[in-house]
Amino acid sequence: MSESSVLRINAYDLLQIAQTKQYPFSRENFLAKVKPELGDGTFIWYNLGNGVAAYTYAYVLHQDTITSLSSDISGAVLVFNLGDDFTHVFKNKTQYLIKKNSFFIGFSSHAFCMEMQMQKDKHYRTITIGIKEELLFHLISNYQEVYTKMAEETQQNGYAVLEGGEIDLRQLEILKAFDEHAMDENLLNVLYLEAHIMYLAHYTIERMMSTMHKIADFSLDIKTIHSLEKARHIILHEYDKELSIKQIAYRSAINECYLKKDFKAYYGMTVYEMLQKQRLDVAKTLLQNNMSVKEAAFKVGYKHTGNFSKRFVEHFGISPSIYRKQLL
Repeated sequence: MSESSVLRINAYDLLQIAQTKQYPFSRENFLAKVKPELGDGTFIWYNLGNGVAAYTYAYVLHQDTITSLSSDISGAVLVFNLGDDFTHVFKNKTQYLIKKNSFFIGFSSHAFCMEMQMQKDKHYRTITIGIKEELLFHLISNYQEVYTKMAEETQQNGYAVLEGGEIDLRQLEILKAFDEHAMDENLLNVLYLEAHIMYLAHYTIERMMSTMHKIADFSLDIKTIHSLEKARHIILHEYDKELSIKQIAYRSAINECYLKKDFKAYYGMTVYEMLQKQRLDVAKTLLQNNMSVKEAAFKVGYKHTGNFSKRFVEHFGISPSIYRKQLL
């Protein structure tokens, strides 16, 4: 960013309120829009009235912009980035890059401040869940090491970041509830959305704490775990392709030997076993949808139906042809 062309602005001054809605039990939601001279997009705030709030924004800016944000309320946020990359710069000048399709948990003190660096014509879209400090630390109090570490870092620096890695399939499915960029005034629909907010928070915290345990149990660092999760993502989405250990390791930024060893320890099965399981599980679904055995085999990446049938019997205890006939 060229300093002379960068707009510096308070994050709240980027927006103008377009609509507010008051609900029972102190619930107040509002919709704001980016000021037209600054960009285009929306910001929606949902107050659940129980120490939890959520907001989503989707916008494009007309020029490179640095927005400042401060808070005198300590707490935490679960941030899910579905748009282009952007950067947080904290008070101590530390920078944190938020990559597309990634998430993290951020902790803040009562003297929190930071800046967000964003570029013009980029598409920014995040969903954020805010949780008051007292509530969050109760939620993670059973994970004493994480609790202590985050509390100490937050007190020292004014913030702490717990990386989550790539948004997984379940999180992505829940996040689809936030696709609309308009505020729904129907209270039943609002409650439906709030249920998704709570489910997303619960699932994400459980996933993060599980990851922390695995780091301790298997002596793996967060970078290695992210690589293993990337490898799993490749397998689950590209099972129909010819995938080799070498290809998966390269794309996951991990050494082949470590991939083989750590993948087995982390997931309880080898790369090859997970690939076969995914292919066979998808093939079973295809057979349920009246696809022929040959078509299903080719669809999930098997070149020979004989090999497919053999693997299917080993996995499910029944041949694919008999299984298909039972469904008719």
